[in-house]
Amino acid sequence: MRRFFAVAILGLMALSARAAAPVVDGSLDASYGPAIALQTDGTGFGDPNPPGSLGGSELDAAYATVSGGRLYLMLTGNHEPNFNKLDILIDSKAGGENTLTGSPQYDFFNGSSWNSQDLAGLTFDSTFSADYHLFSRWVSGTSPYEVDFVNRNGVGSAQVPGSTGSSPNAVGLIAAGSIPAGQVGTNASVSALTQNLDFAINDNNSGGVTASTASAAAALAVTTGMEFSIALADIGSPVPGQTIKIAAMIDNGDHNYLSNQILGPLSSGTGNLGGDGGGNFTGNLAGVNFNQFAGAQYFEVQIRSAPGDYTLDGKVDIADFDFWKADFGSTTERNADGNNDGVVDAADYTIWRDNVGTGLPSSPGSASLAGIPEPSTTVIITIGIVLSGLMIRRR
Repeated sequence: MRRFFAVAILGLMALSARAAAPVVDGSLDASYGPAIALQTDGTGFGDPNPPGSLGGSELDAAYATVSGGRLYLMLTGNHEPNFNKLDILIDSKAGGENTLTGSPQYDFFNGSSWNSQDLAGLTFDSTFSADYHLFSRWVSGTSPYEVDFVNRNGVGSAQVPGSTGSSPNAVGLIAAGSIPAGQVGTNASVSALTQNLDFAINDNNSGGVTASTASAAAALAVTTGMEFSIALADIGSPVPGQTIKIAAMIDNGDHNYLSNQILGPLSSGTGNLGGDGGGNFTGNLAGVNFNQFAGAQYFEVQIRSAPGDYTLDGKVDIADFDFWKADFGSTTERNADGNNDGVVDAADYTIWRDNVGTGLPSSPGSASLAGIPEPSTTVIITIGIVLSGLMIRRR
């Protein structure tokens, strides 16, 4: 007990453990924390082994975090350089489409049609309605990586806000770039971006799921893939306490043949969905309905008002300390995991302590902890005793 007591005090006296924002370079940063979704289905779009070989697209795991008013998204895996699309649909505000329509016209292809119309009829889980569409492609491992972002805008018009951009030529299967704020996409009415959208790909993975098998261990072992950062202001300005829902999937260049590489994942052994949900080509995705498959084909990201807002009520106060205390030592109840390292511990207390009083104003009649001084030795010892008691209780 005495040994842990000393360690607890030293941990509380350490510097703040605030998690820095990820660097958008196509490689997984520790600040993302644990995976939000893991692939459970072997890839039907080819196994990229050796790295960079044609015939390899997979989504191994999804990671996401919100920092500095931006959503950071990391999808580990591979994106085959043959015009295949990585489609990311975002549900982050009221409204949206549970079943996609063909009204918005974007992603021009072949001089005669709009690929976006081939998405028409795709139906999401009943609790998901798409507001925004982020998608990417590339031609070869040495070409620029191209990214588009579209605000589907509740449909009703052929032209909706959109933005498009590309990176410099890839080097060693790695590329990074930004879509500048104000950039207007093909056939867009106006730009969909008020701030830059950053993106990167590192396509050097040769592990992860294979053409026939998938496991959590294999998916977690992959640390490279496709990474994006977008301002919350450009996805409806969701506020603290709200949840962003994301559906990620890989399909062909025309958006009309869907693979089985989807996050949230399909059940193990499910083949490519094609256009009818059974692997057949029909010319569009009208026959794919995610309600027909087990689980949710999307994942969720919670927004905190500030580091230490563990209750997601928009402010950092004593209630968040109580929340941290209740979850101390847990690796499964992780709302109080402020530094996203997979466990609720003393470092997460430090994050709370350093941010008390931030976030939204306290409600009338509530106790305000704004401006509290650094803990005195007595306070540190008191917290150490609390930690010791918690550890003993959990043992």
